[in-house]
Amino acid sequence: MNDDQARYARLAKISQLINSNLDLHSLLEAVASAISDEIVQCDSTGIYLPQSDGTFRGYVGKPDIINGITLNQMIVDPQTDHLARDIIETRKSIYIPDTSMDTRPDPKPVELFKIRSLLGLPISYGDELFGIVFLFDYGIPMNLSESEIQTVEAYVNMAGVAIHNVKQFQAIQSLLREKQLLLDVTSELSLCSTTEKILDTCFRYVGRVLDNTNIGVHLCDSIGSTFRPAKLSGNSEWTEEQWRKTHSKIKLDYERDLLFQEVIRTKKYVFIPDVDKDHRPNHEACHKFGIRGVFMLPLVATGEVLGTIAVVSLGEIRTYTEHDMLLAQSIVDVTATALSNAIQLEQLELIINDRTKELRENHRILELILNSAGEGVYGLNLEGEITFCNPAAARMLELSVDELIGKKHTELIWSEEGMVDGGFEESLFDIFGNNTVKYVQEVMFRKKDELSFPVEYVLTPIVEDEAIQGGVVIFSDISERKSTEEIIRKTDKLSVIGELAAGVAHEIRNPLTTLRGFIQLLNSNPNAKQENLEIMLSELDRINFIVSELLFIAKPQCISLQKNDLREILEHVVKLLQSQAIMNNVEIDLLIEGPIPNISCAESQLKQAFINIVKNSIESMENGGLLQIRVELEDDHVEICFKDQGSGLSKERIPKLGEPFYTTKEKGVGLGLMVTFQIIKYHHGRIHVESAEGVGTTVEIELPLVLSGGKVEHLPYTYSMI
Repeated sequence: MNDDQARYARLAKISQLINSNLDLHSLLEAVASAISDEIVQCDSTGIYLPQSDGTFRGYVGKPDIINGITLNQMIVDPQTDHLARDIIETRKSIYIPDTSMDTRPDPKPVELFKIRSLLGLPISYGDELFGIVFLFDYGIPMNLSESEIQTVEAYVNMAGVAIHNVKQFQAIQSLLREKQLLLDVTSELSLCSTTEKILDTCFRYVGRVLDNTNIGVHLCDSIGSTFRPAKLSGNSEWTEEQWRKTHSKIKLDYERDLLFQEVIRTKKYVFIPDVDKDHRPNHEACHKFGIRGVFMLPLVATGEVLGTIAVVSLGEIRTYTEHDMLLAQSIVDVTATALSNAIQLEQLELIINDRTKELRENHRILELILNSAGEGVYGLNLEGEITFCNPAAARMLELSVDELIGKKHTELIWSEEGMVDGGFEESLFDIFGNNTVKYVQEVMFRKKDELSFPVEYVLTPIVEDEAIQGGVVIFSDISERKSTEEIIRKTDKLSVIGELAAGVAHEIRNPLTTLRGFIQLLNSNPNAKQENLEIMLSELDRINFIVSELLFIAKPQCISLQKNDLREILEHVVKLLQSQAIMNNVEIDLLIEGPIPNISCAESQLKQAFINIVKNSIESMENGGLLQIRVELEDDHVEICFKDQGSGLSKERIPKLGEPFYTTKEKGVGLGLMVTFQIIKYHHGRIHVESAEGVGTTVEIELPLVLSGGKVEHLPYTYSMI
């Protein structure tokens, strides 16, 4: 009963250790002690754990030293110890009561420790083997019962559970350390601002995982292009200078390097522990660098290979576990993403720096152009406020650049009433409704001292993405030009007055000469004939007509505008001149197309203008012909066309029509067409003449339906050759 209690106590203690103590050595020591205490006829209990070469080495047991040999010096090799081999293969305990009758145990330890009986058991959990346990009694057989063997198996099974738990815990701890390592790498990389710092961080962590600091990186100049040796770890056995110098001598051909190409193509790491036994590495380069083994990893980001990282062993062959190589690749993968972002940022920074430099240069050139321009230039925002200006603008307005910035465009425009024209108060959206240039020929700008000066300016829209963002004003001072124009205008007036005076003198002198002769005749012969008096009256009427025409030209009668029917005016003119037309064998054809609304006009003056044109047409058709008068309505005006079959005018005569005293008729005074032109001008109309010798003449008159206020400055007469 006491033995059972002791057994239960030992089992309880081991269970407690398994659940609370994850120190493998302490757990296995407790198991070995329990077996020794339980099996009194056992001198030696040894627990052996597997080694990387396939053998099993003594780990813990009782006693620690047997026959002068410590337990950790004991090696069990399944190749020579067939008992160990059978235990491993069957995963079952094997008891040999008499070793002299069984050849499976290794004879060397049997002889050395005088083993007469032997119990071997596997330490396993599930399908996994953790070690082997051997029990023997020094020099005598153990004579174990089945119950005792089962007790030992129970302790060994508990050892299997203990080892399993420890390994599980170690795996979890290792996984946590790896995750923390990757978190640390990611955190550090996120703080790196340059590719150099990123690579240094990668080298440090990869070197820690693989316990190797001989690390270099080869990067692509750009994605898809050739490689270049980029950087070496600062803790490498080489110096950066030596590394680069050796590369420059070797001049690697990356296209023909099988190892590089395989890593790039597969995007997976390649480990070659001994380069001399593999055909893929560049053996010449390896020998130059003293490389014995190489572990090459791809730097892959967004599916593209940025480069490769090579971890090399020098002098001796090194091996890495699959677990460590996978962890190193994970670090490199995180590095690749950070490196890709950094490369893109550096490229963008270079582009930005280039663009900034270019923009600064363009800005400098534009500033020089603006500052050198003689015209004033300033920009406007959508509210019409000045946002920039050049020195010429400030100088002409007698303001500083700072004083101009922020002023409204409308504040610069001056009028006699002190207010700008309402048209300039509209927004830039209204001004640039069709995105065209707004051109104002002439306005007055206000200077700082409230004085004004004439300018002409162009207002151009600033358009971006099909939307108006503002405007640019370019203006120039036209004071000198205005003074010159005024002098020319006065000179032209004097010239016209002189020409007119000469013409009047010439035209009036002829009838005055005639009158003087007849008066002398009357003095000498009081009984002069009645026909002489009629001639004198006719000449006086001629003088009166010339003076009347001149008075109309110089100071036309005040026009009284009323709505009148154009059809009635033309029919009256035709009726008035019908008899003259019949006498000259001329047919007048009046054609009015469609209804014509009443127009604003001075009826008597418009009749006078039409009469002058019709008379000229009749007189030009000496052999008779047809005069067509056609009237059409065109939008906001009416068009009257007079087309005759007369002798026409030469190309030299057409430009002179309407000049004072220029006539093509034998008895004309050359004032009829001049009066006609003036009448059409005061009606805001236009006259166009087409003519050719032997073909005839066409006179086209355009009259607006409604007259607007103000003067008409344009010349109403244009011409062309048929």
